[in-house]
Amino acid sequence: MQRFHPASRPKTLQHKVITALSDQRFMPPSSRGIALRIASSFGMDEDARAAVERVCRLGITRKTAVAGRFMPDAGVSARLAEAGVVENVEEPDFFKYRAVVIPYCGVSVRQRRAWEEAGHTLEDLTAPQVRRAQVTLGLLKMEGAQPLVIGRHDDAESLAISGGHPVTRILQDTTDTARLLFAPAYGVVCQTTLSPRRVSWLVQQLRLRWRDARVTFLDTVSPAMVAREEALERLLVDCNKVIIAGEPGEASCEALVEAALRRGVAATVVADPEGLEALSFQPNEKVAFTAGAFATDEKIRAVAEALARR
Repeated sequence: MQRFHPASRPKTLQHKVITALSDQRFMPPSSRGIALRIASSFGMDEDARAAVERVCRLGITRKTAVAGRFMPDAGVSARLAEAGVVENVEEPDFFKYRAVVIPYCGVSVRQRRAWEEAGHTLEDLTAPQVRRAQVTLGLLKMEGAQPLVIGRHDDAESLAISGGHPVTRILQDTTDTARLLFAPAYGVVCQTTLSPRRVSWLVQQLRLRWRDARVTFLDTVSPAMVAREEALERLLVDCNKVIIAGEPGEASCEALVEAALRRGVAATVVADPEGLEALSFQPNEKVAFTAGAFATDEKIRAVAEALARR
């Protein structure tokens, strides 16, 4: 599997955030404060960052709408609103805008084709990993396999990958695999922001469910998601609490929570510094800090600085 390695970049806010956090990554605690441990990989990857920058530029230069929510994070939505981009616009209102942006999680191939045939000007900012999963699932279906998507039922990305086809099934847990009818062959891809361990476990359960079926699984978890989970797991050996900057309920944040719970470590997702107020910390307590796939640099820095003052 291709690994995610952050490339060198200019002195952007994101670079400053990482540098500032790295300076205190393993600093000993004060006499009363916590011992903060910062994950080596967290937050947006380069593709997500570039997509946000591009849609903001579109909003500045022309009247722009997003056919849904661009990314599942309030910080991203606020930044787009500042640039004049309107989210959650439905098809009957597309004519009011000079450009319509496809969300980062994507839409089904069938839906995108229908919009193009209707004459709408589309800016497709679908994540490369999501597009890869869509193409892969289409190829597996052409080979005669029953198409399956490992993901969350109500997640926009899973729905975009599945394409809205009635024959495609979304597998969220073992209840879904138990209800799955037999097919001679299954073609499986997965949502890009899930826990790699959860995906591997569900594929194993599928193979055990129908031992005489051929299961072709192509791993479409984002390399950045793999890096986030591995970075957090390295800290869990030495920490007894985890704080995750991001949107509660968002898939990548929940994947990081799962990683912590597998080690018996309590994890909390906070959307802003105020989310820390209800939490209690012991003196010299070792706390791991990371961030979800769509957390903005401003959110990460604000939460990390508030946490460091505890």
